[in-house]
Amino acid sequence: MRFHDLRHPHGTVLLRAGVHSKVVSERLGHADIASIAVPANQDSGKEAHMAHGDKSEATGGVLSDTTRVKPLQAEIAIDVVIPAFNEGSCIEGLLHDVMMARQHDWFQIQNIYVISDASTDQTDDVVQRVTNRDPRIKLFRKKERKGKQDSINLAFKVINVDVVIFIDADVRLASEHSIAKLLHHFRDGKTALVQGGLVRVYPGFTLHAAKLAAYFDWILVDNIRRRKAMSWWSIDGRVMALSRDFYRNLTLPLSLADDQFIFYTCIQQGRKFVWADDAIFYYGPPESVADFSHQWSRYSFYTKESRQYFGKDLIDRDMGVPGLWQTILSTFLRHPLYGLMWVLCYAVSRVESMLGVNFYKYERGFFWTKSSPLKK
Repeated sequence: MRFHDLRHPHGTVLLRAGVHSKVVSERLGHADIASIAVPANQDSGKEAHMAHGDKSEATGGVLSDTTRVKPLQAEIAIDVVIPAFNEGSCIEGLLHDVMMARQHDWFQIQNIYVISDASTDQTDDVVQRVTNRDPRIKLFRKKERKGKQDSINLAFKVINVDVVIFIDADVRLASEHSIAKLLHHFRDGKTALVQGGLVRVYPGFTLHAAKLAAYFDWILVDNIRRRKAMSWWSIDGRVMALSRDFYRNLTLPLSLADDQFIFYTCIQQGRKFVWADDAIFYYGPPESVADFSHQWSRYSFYTKESRQYFGKDLIDRDMGVPGLWQTILSTFLRHPLYGLMWVLCYAVSRVESMLGVNFYKYERGFFWTKSSPLKK
């Protein structure tokens, strides 16, 4: 046996010991994380920082013509829905992750729907090409851009499964077990909504203000969630799983953020919400200060709308966070450079909110921002 041949057994031991895959990748000399074979029985904790049938005529879209795979009998039937707008540089990576996700005898992914919101880049072409590798993938092309909320409402009309998972097109799965860990919470028959454990990719050594601010934002939100699991800081629609008895009666208004509406409706109806912090999904930083500012300005706009729709008692009292400013200050003191960039970028967003920049877009549900493709 050559010395070189010992690298991969060594890597397997490290992964099973809970060492982050990025660290293992660098130790083995791999160019990216995807080249590491994750052991099937790996079940580490948070991997650290880093419908049925053709309804296109009724909805005005074009469903790709692919052969349906007869699903296996399973306890829970799953559909994955990926809303997308001009995500041609990102979406193939996510589709690959979902296709390679480890399935168990108790759940089965039946369909992987991509709902393209009248994308003008190569998104549709990329998805059509990938359908040749997995017939579960089905492209739904909207002829007119109507926003993410409309795409989710369209999915509700198409699907008829036990659980639907919505994943943003610029997200990546941390491992082949991410979806299984997300779905595990539905086995009790009581859970209505599960949110994935989102991890912002570490920006490395950089002076890019938006990347540093965004990473601080993730650290802060993670700290707040651990202080109070259910609050208005818990909301993030990048990865959400909904049970059928919850989603079948939902219709999202265009004037409210999809994640806020779904989360607050779940809480208001007294249903069970779970933050699955061990079901890790990676997401990247905004490309610019303007993108970071738009995200926070949009959040402020929709929070104001949610107060009017759901009432101040739910938003401010029940979903508020005691000791919020102390948490912000302590996080700032631990990460002063990141914190300084966050304060500056957040100040820009406050000015943007006061001036009402892009509010007309938010009212129509147009709020996608640019993200760079993640390399695993």
